[in-house]
Amino acid sequence: MKEHPYNDMDKAAYRTAYLIAGFIRDTLSEEEHDELDNWVNESDHNMQLFEDLTDEKNIAANLEWMDKVQTEKSYQAMQEKGAFKTPVKRFYNRKVWLAAASVIVLLGVLFVYRYTTTSKPGSVENIVTTDTSLLKPGGNRATLTLANGKVIDLTYAKTGVIENTSGVHMTKTADGELLYVKDSNLTNIAAFHTLSTPVGGQYQLTLSDGTKVWLNAASTIKYPPAFSGSERKVSITGEAYFEVARNDRKPFSVLLADSTSVVVTGTHFNINAYQNEKEQQVTLLEGSVTVGNTIHVTKLEPGTQASIKNKEIIKSKVLDVEEVTGWKDGLFVFHDAPIESIMMQIERWYDAKIIYKATTKQLFNASILRKEPLAKVLKLLELNGYVHFKTENNIIYVLP
Repeated sequence: MKEHPYNDMDKAAYRTAYLIAGFIRDTLSEEEHDELDNWVNESDHNMQLFEDLTDEKNIAANLEWMDKVQTEKSYQAMQEKGAFKTPVKRFYNRKVWLAAASVIVLLGVLFVYRYTTTSKPGSVENIVTTDTSLLKPGGNRATLTLANGKVIDLTYAKTGVIENTSGVHMTKTADGELLYVKDSNLTNIAAFHTLSTPVGGQYQLTLSDGTKVWLNAASTIKYPPAFSGSERKVSITGEAYFEVARNDRKPFSVLLADSTSVVVTGTHFNINAYQNEKEQQVTLLEGSVTVGNTIHVTKLEPGTQASIKNKEIIKSKVLDVEEVTGWKDGLFVFHDAPIESIMMQIERWYDAKIIYKATTKQLFNASILRKEPLAKVLKLLELNGYVHFKTENNIIYVLP
């Protein structure tokens, strides 16, 4: 019996090439989209190959590169027929470009499947790629403004004691956290410090009473270096997650920009109070909080959320707590999320500008590490086929 001309490795390569080419042509069925999604998420290697082979600049560059390569008989045969005599820059016809792209995908996948198993590590880097890391993920970045107006850039500050004034020790830990320790002899201090994160920044803070605060990108918290009196007060803009040290005799309150207050004794909760969001949200995970303003007062139980808009406070159950708090654990978590909500998070984390050339009513579900390069995040969002992206400098264009 005659042996089949393709081995199992070639079959896998051709199937992968078919799926990627179908993605480029926008001809995949829902099942094929899922199959491609599963393959892409199997490994970082697959993700990188997918990014390289679907990048238009890479396709054009690889067309030029393949003019010098004679390793694939299928390519040689097509070249002899004149398939690649037309300069790359003349591929204005969409059908012609798509056909060329399909060939690039097939040969690129075959190259990787056939040669990476026998080549030295890193040999696949010979395939032409472009820089896809212009917009890098955020990190631990913040500035601390003291009561006397002095500004300390915590991003570059050395680990150890930062300030030791007014009976309060301020230390930057090895993990990049700002830690306050109150002198036991201190009885009163009338001053405020301000911790601010930029776009593309986050920071963790432990207040003098032991309360832990995670500050998301483009956020600010104002607080006393040591609490005095009968209550503990801080104010925030942006987003913060609190684990409040319990003290029944001294309630802890958070004041928002619209004068809404969140009052607790000891509990875990998240506040999203970005001014450019449609509404502000207080989400309770543990304990109890009271959310109030001059018009309404609402008490929350664990697993509930208060949405504040135009002084109106609406209480509801939380469908996915991880979607609310995932950011502090280094995750983007989207649960039936509209593209606009997703892009606002990406805008703040990657310091990008978003321009919409199209939008979609489709909702997205995904869990993605915030440390991932922007290109990988966008490719994952593209896998459903409802939206596409193009990046130029610090601009992300949302395309149909």
